[in-house]
Amino acid sequence: LRAVLLLSGLHYVSMSTSALAAANIRAELARQHLSQRALAPILGVSATGVSKRLSGITPIDVDELGKIADFLGINAATLIQDAA
Repeated sequence: LRAVLLLSGLHYVSMSTSALAAANIRAELARQHLSQRALAPILGVSATGVSKRLSGITPIDVDELGKIADFLGINAATLIQDAA
């Protein structure tokens, strides 16, 4: 997924996709009994930076999406899929 988005010239996912990814990341963190704070060193940002990404204030970029998916042990594509 990351390679496809980068090849198409995209460095950031759309705002609606970013919001969907944030919701899916929060859900997966809860399933795995992990805190948002656990993502801070993975992304190289503060806990506040993680909170801003997962609340939609700061968009999640493609590289971050890949890092989060790797950390959670899941495919990045699942983070941008609507569970409906």
